[in-house]
Amino acid sequence: MARESMTANETFNDAELIRALQAGDQRAFGELLDLHLTHVRTFLALRSPVAHLVDELAHDAFVFAYRRIGEFKPGTSFRAWLRAIAWNLLRQEIQRVARDQVQQARFAEWQLAEWNDARSDSSAAPEAEHLHECLDQIDEPLRELLALKYREGHTTNEISTRLKRSLA
Repeated sequence: MARESMTANETFNDAELIRALQAGDQRAFGELLDLHLTHVRTFLALRSPVAHLVDELAHDAFVFAYRRIGEFKPGTSFRAWLRAIAWNLLRQEIQRVARDQVQQARFAEWQLAEWNDARSDSSAAPEAEHLHECLDQIDEPLRELLALKYREGHTTNEISTRLKRSLA
């Protein structure tokens, strides 16, 4: 049955929609999106460490699926394929965030070393001296928190326990 002759009220299973999409019917993708978006978003929401990633990664998963629809193997589960795509995107994002955190920690250590050098060396970088001036203007509770984190290297849990504050 030709895709164009179907009425708007009829629903198609995934295989029919995918065949139609692979044949060039762009509307079929909209129907696939409608059928699977909630499932993909739920899948991501249950696994994502931060809520703001859910919509972005769901969007990226569908864009990836659209661009690679020719690689989809007929007879397999489209929903499982979408979940695998979403999982891989989420895993990549988590790895990227972890790398960023390591880089930020390294930068903070370097900056702290610069700051400490600035206290003993008047020829140190002007940025380090400016950082020292900024830190002097911060209220004592926040200065203590920064010292515990960046000078002494305590974890967030250790700091919250030591300062008798919540993790937030």
